[in-house]
Amino acid sequence: MSQRMNWESLLSSKRVSEFGSCPVVDAEPNIEDNRSEFEKDYDQIIFSYPFRRLQDKTQVIPFPEFDFVHTRLTHSLEVASVGRTLGDMVAELIFSELGEEKLKGLGLKNSDIGTLVASSCLAHDIGNPPFGHSGEDAISFYFKSDRNKFDLPLEIFNSEKEVEILLENWKRRQDLIQFEGNANGFRIITQDCQKGVNPTCALLGTFTKYPRESFLESYPETDKDKTPKELSKYGFFQTEREVFKNVASELSLLPHESVESENDIAFHRHPLAYLMEAADDIAYSIIDFEDGLRLGLIDFDKTYKKIKILKDNVYEESEINDSPCGLLTKVVQIDKLYNSNQIQDCIDFKEALGYMRPFIFKILAFEVVEVFKKNYEAIMSGQFDGALINSIENKEILDSLNKMKKLVKKFIYNHRPVLLSEASGFKIMSELIESLAISSSICVQCGEQETEKAKKLTSLLPERYRPTENKGITSITDEEKYKRIRKVLDYVSGMTDNYATSLYRQMNGF
Repeated sequence: MSQRMNWESLLSSKRVSEFGSCPVVDAEPNIEDNRSEFEKDYDQIIFSYPFRRLQDKTQVIPFPEFDFVHTRLTHSLEVASVGRTLGDMVAELIFSELGEEKLKGLGLKNSDIGTLVASSCLAHDIGNPPFGHSGEDAISFYFKSDRNKFDLPLEIFNSEKEVEILLENWKRRQDLIQFEGNANGFRIITQDCQKGVNPTCALLGTFTKYPRESFLESYPETDKDKTPKELSKYGFFQTEREVFKNVASELSLLPHESVESENDIAFHRHPLAYLMEAADDIAYSIIDFEDGLRLGLIDFDKTYKKIKILKDNVYEESEINDSPCGLLTKVVQIDKLYNSNQIQDCIDFKEALGYMRPFIFKILAFEVVEVFKKNYEAIMSGQFDGALINSIENKEILDSLNKMKKLVKKFIYNHRPVLLSEASGFKIMSELIESLAISSSICVQCGEQETEKAKKLTSLLPERYRPTENKGITSITDEEKYKRIRKVLDYVSGMTDNYATSLYRQMNGF
């Protein structure tokens, strides 16, 4: 019989501070707090500065002048709302397995599973840099484009110690040349537990969609299509490697059987991570489409026949043969409470969307929970691979969602202002990193001289992001250089779109 995860471990309320990374004072509380541990997680995330900064980070469409579109903040709030519903819907299944005695020992409330999933949803985009995926690409491109940005030896060593050092450096380099917002989010919510966010292990497990490190010695990624979804990206940087190991141990996550080297870390997902991912999938499937309709990029009543979509520099033709209204209607009419006559009475398509939206979310939530329940044992034993939303059995729903995604890709992702925003964001991010990371390779304490330009640029970094003074050192180790770069990236990736743009203009004398 295969191994199986257990909820007693998976719902651990042990916090990051208890691993000693930032110990807190152990004292008896003198004020009664009736919140559960997962309610505290939710409150900590929603009141944190990194979460608030999402209000000025673009979701897809740059902020228009005359209408509202989603930011990362509004998207995260909506994902949390869906996530809470999904968590509540599976709570009975989890609680029945735990039993009353264990439930009492864990001190769980009836609403805690929903709250836990909602908390992870609030934080799911918290590590995204300015300008979204364009910002991630700019960071990765900077470190790919010049090996000297992070110098690593390439020769093969004979001693085990030298091989170990080489492997460590390759892992650090992979963190940089393949910057990942998910890993950055894990770093943000674990590194400052004395300053407001001190997450439980259960939250971190639910948050981590990709429970692996960036470079796996024993798992060469030669074929992306054959890579398990949970290994397709990575979920933490080398700076948080030990933290994640502690979290995985506390939750009793299952090691991934395809990764055999003792030097590699890769696990199967926490079961609730599938619900967090599903909440995100449901929300962005609808909201990107809705934003396109609201801005007139997609026509609500127009029947789209065939459309051409550019993929890998080749145009692919796709058949739609329906209108957006028709695609949405195929989903909402599944609910018997849906009344098509209501649509006829709506003033415009925006009002019609408002009527249809709750039906869509309810139906999709029900469908993904059904997938979760039917695949429950496979999920608990690490044998389920894929996204819940893609495993919905109703083919008409999947077909409608797929066609909506194609319309979004054609008319929104290729919308000129979106492309211009991505291009300018790439340039802004590249130049900010180029300018501010200069301090990471200079060892003033070793006698190296900073240029006047380097001094000026270093002075722009807030003190917490500058290199730490280490008296008496004779050179900077690869590990120290990596940590310095991480600090610079903490600063740059934490910027809002407007702050990054403003700093770029000021640095260039605009």
